[in-house]
Amino acid sequence: MTKGGVIASRRRGNLTTPCVERGLVGIIEKVRLFVAFVTIVALMAVAFMPLDMALGQGGNATRVLPDTVQRAETFDVTVTFIAPADNFNSIGLTDNAPDGWEVTVDKTWCTPNAQFVKATGNKAEFLWYGPYAKDADFSVIYKVTVPDYACAGNHTFDGFLGYYLGSEEKPLENITGDSEVGVPVYDKPLICCNPKSFSFSATQGGSNPADQILEISNSGIDTIDWSLSDDAAWLSEDSTSGSSTGADDTTLVTASVDIAGMSAGDYSTDITITAEGAINSPWTVPVSLHISPPPEISFRPESLTFSVVEGGSASADKTLEIWNSGGGTLNWALSDDAAWLSENPTGGSSTSEHDTVAVLVDIAGMSAGNYSATLTITATGASNSPRTVSVSLHIGGAGPPPTAPQISFKPGSLSFTVVEGGSTPADKTLEIWNSGIDTLHWTLSDDAAWLSEGSTSGSSTGEHDTVAVSVDTAGMSVGDYSASITITADEASNSPRTVPVSLHISEAASQISFSPESLTFTAGEGGSASADETLEIWNSGVDRLDWSLSDDAAWLSENPTTGSSTSEHDTVAVSLDITGMSAGDYSANITITAPGASNSPRTVSVSLHIGGAGPPPQPWLSRYWWVVVVGVAAVVLLAYFLRRRRAAF
Repeated sequence: MTKGGVIASRRRGNLTTPCVERGLVGIIEKVRLFVAFVTIVALMAVAFMPLDMALGQGGNATRVLPDTVQRAETFDVTVTFIAPADNFNSIGLTDNAPDGWEVTVDKTWCTPNAQFVKATGNKAEFLWYGPYAKDADFSVIYKVTVPDYACAGNHTFDGFLGYYLGSEEKPLENITGDSEVGVPVYDKPLICCNPKSFSFSATQGGSNPADQILEISNSGIDTIDWSLSDDAAWLSEDSTSGSSTGADDTTLVTASVDIAGMSAGDYSTDITITAEGAINSPWTVPVSLHISPPPEISFRPESLTFSVVEGGSASADKTLEIWNSGGGTLNWALSDDAAWLSENPTGGSSTSEHDTVAVLVDIAGMSAGNYSATLTITATGASNSPRTVSVSLHIGGAGPPPTAPQISFKPGSLSFTVVEGGSTPADKTLEIWNSGIDTLHWTLSDDAAWLSEGSTSGSSTGEHDTVAVSVDTAGMSVGDYSASITITADEASNSPRTVPVSLHISEAASQISFSPESLTFTAGEGGSASADETLEIWNSGVDRLDWSLSDDAAWLSENPTTGSSTSEHDTVAVSLDITGMSAGDYSANITITAPGASNSPRTVSVSLHIGGAGPPPQPWLSRYWWVVVVGVAAVVLLAYFLRRRRAAF
C-alpha cells in the first residue's frame, strides 16, 4: 500500500507540473504571436504608404477640388503644403486651370499672406519670400470661373511648387491630390471644340508650319450636325462637316496652313463652326499666323587682300564678319575655290549677332605673282544666297636680305561691334614687331576721336610688342564708322604702315536668347509622358525683354508662357500630353516673341518619339521592390513564431 501510494503520489505530482508549464508557455506564445501580428501590420503599413512619407520627408503640395462644377459657376481651389525644412524660402506656386477658364487671386486668400500674386487667364501664380521654419503650414485659395459653354467631361488642373532651402534650389514638385473636375452634359445641344485657338508660325519662303488638330463634339443632348468654314485663303481643313451624338463622339479635323507667296507679317482669321439647334452656334476658333522675314546674308569687308614675299611666311590672318540682317536664323556655310585659301570656321548660325571668321593663306611652294580667289557664303532659305567675297593675293619677289628694320604687324585689320548706348566693346590686340635687322623704333597714331591705343610707341629687335586698341562710342549714333591706325618708324624700310579699323553701332534693343536650341521627348504608346524639359529665356541686349511663348501642337504646353528679363534667366517648364496619340515621330515649334527685340521671333524645335506599347509595365519590380522585401520578411517572421508555437506543444 505504502509503496503503491508513494508511486501514485509521485505520478500525480509529475502530471501536475507539465500542465502548469504548458499553460505558461501558451500564454507566452500568445503574447509573442500578438507582438508578431502588430509588427507585421506596422511593417505592411509602412510598406504601402507613399515613399516620401515612409522616409520622413515633407509632403508635396496637395490640391482639393470639387467633384463636379456647373457652367458659369465660380468655385474655390485649395492648395496646401508644409515647409520640409528650416530656411524654406523663395517659394513659388503655379497652378493652371483648364484652358479657357478664368482664375482670380488675392494675397489675403493665402496663409501666410503671399508677397506676390498674379492671375493670367487660367494661370494662378503665388510667391512667398521667407524664410520660414520647418513644418510651417501653407494654404492657398484661388477662385475659378467655368465658361458658359464649357465642354462636358473631366477637365484637368496641373501645377507645380518650386522653392529654395537656404541657397539651394530644389527641383520643381508637381501638385498632387485632386487633378480633375467634371462638367455635366448640357440639357441642350452644345458645340465643344478643343483647342480653343490656334497659333502657327513660319518663315517667309520656308516650309509650311506643322498641321494642328481640332476636336469637335457635342457636349449636350441629342445629335448635332455641324459644318465649319474659314475666311482665309491660306487656311484649310480636311473635313468641313460632321455630326456628334455626345462627348465621346468626337471628330478630329486637321487644320493646315499654306504660306506659298505670302509676305512676312502677322495674319489672323477664324474657323467658324455652326450647328442648327446648338445653344452656342455659331462658335469661332481664332487662328493666328506669324510669318517672319527670311534670313538675309550680310558680311564685311566686301573683299580681302593679302601681300607676302616669295618664300616668306604667310600674311597675317584677315577677319570676315557674317551676320543675319533678316528674320529667323541664318545657317551659313563658307567655301572657296583656291587651294592656298582656308577659313575657320566654315559654318555657323546667326539671328543678328556677328560671327567672326579667320581667313588664312598658305603660300608654301607658290611663286611670285598675283592670285585671286572667291569665298562663297551660302545659307538655305536666305533671300540673297549665295554671296561672294573676292580675295586677292600678291606674292612679291624674295629680293635681297633686309638691310634695315622692317615693320610687321597683325592682325591686318580690326573690327568692333557695339549696341547704341550699350557697354563699350572689349579691347582688341595689335601686335607690332621688327622683321628686319637692328632695332625698330615705332610710333602709333590714328585719325578718329573714338579710337585710342594703350601704347603709342615702342621698340623691337624681333620680339612682338602688344598694343591694346580701344573704342569709346559715347554720344555716337547708329551707323558704320572707319578709321586707320598708322605705324611709323624712321629707320624702317617700309614705313609707314596702316591698319584699317571698322566700327559698327547697331540700334539699341532687347535681344532674345534661349537654351537649349531644341528639345527632345521620348515616351511609350499608351504610357505616361516623359518628364518635363526646361527652357531658359533671357535678354542678351539692353532694356527689358517682355517675352511670350506659343506653340503649334496640341500635345505641347509651356509654363509659364510669358515673362520679362533684363538679363536674368527665366525658366520655362515644357510638358507634353500623349493621351490618344499613336506610336510615331512628331515635331513642333515653340515660338518666342518679344515686341521691340532685335531678333524677334525665335523658334525652338521640339521632337517627340512615341515607341510601341510593348509588354505591360511591371511597376512593382521597380517602384515597389521594397514592399516585396518587407512582405517577405513579415511572412518569414510569422512562420517562425507559428513553428515555435507548434514545437512548444
